[in-house]
Amino acid sequence: MKLFRTCMTALAILGAPIGGGFAAAAEFPQRAIKIITGFAPGTSTDVLARAFAKEMGEDLKQPVVVENMTGSNGVLASANVARAQPDGYTLLFVTGSHVANAAIGKNIGYDPITDFSPVFMFAQSYGLALITSLPVNSVTGLVQLAKSKRGQLTYATSGLGNITHVAGVLFQKYAGISLIDVPYNSPTLANDVVAGQVDMAFISTVVAVPLVKGGRVKVLATTGDRRTPTLEGTPTMQESGYKDFVLTGYFGYVAPAKLPRERSEIISAAMSRALQTATVQRVIADSGLYAAPLGPEKFADFIASDFDHQKRLMQQLEMKAQ
Repeated sequence: MKLFRTCMTALAILGAPIGGGFAAAAEFPQRAIKIITGFAPGTSTDVLARAFAKEMGEDLKQPVVVENMTGSNGVLASANVARAQPDGYTLLFVTGSHVANAAIGKNIGYDPITDFSPVFMFAQSYGLALITSLPVNSVTGLVQLAKSKRGQLTYATSGLGNITHVAGVLFQKYAGISLIDVPYNSPTLANDVVAGQVDMAFISTVVAVPLVKGGRVKVLATTGDRRTPTLEGTPTMQESGYKDFVLTGYFGYVAPAKLPRERSEIISAAMSRALQTATVQRVIADSGLYAAPLGPEKFADFIASDFDHQKRLMQQLEMKAQ
């Protein structure tokens, strides 16, 4: 009897942390999970976040709500999540701008690497679309026109360090041309290209498609490493003669730093299942993206690598926060 009790006590002690671990994992979530996005309601990123939230809520049997916190190109939303409790109930929807703000040297008040726990990456983009209403039909034609009117043509951007700005600076560097940067604080820049108030812009392929189909602008190329299915026949910048001109974006979710691993895995698994649903797949395709899932560890490596790449790119282009 004594031996039996001793064995049972030992098994109980050995089993306690294992059973406790499963119990702790099973107890999450017990309340609503909040996804914070730095993008305005109705934008393609907002639609993506809400599609995931709906599927995750049904999967986890708890509400998953989306809160829009716009301002400073996503800095406000990121700073808010960086200060939140690492309990899995607050997540941040991120794109490439998550590290771009720091890469350019902005004083943003948080570190995009050490202050967050990457949870799940779900998609990448086909890059940006170079649009214009000028009387040219190719990148080569645009470059020739820009050289003949050196320093006179304009391009619209969404602000310093934004990928639309980086694309414009890269274009000038690789093509040997000089353009005038026209920064915007609103999404109306594409409309001004249509109206001829600005000569060109690098914009989201999602925004470009209806403009092109409506015959309102021409798209000369895209910046991804592969052609965009929704812009059939449009070459990439690489195919247009600029082999090093590749700019794409990624989309995913992070949490405050030190998120417990078991909770990270629960959320990541729920997101992976959401990604496989017809609804989310359709929204991703409609947004001009393609699925590219990565779990917590690989997503962390991806973000760190992208941060290093963007810092080198900013130095190469001599771009600094003002």
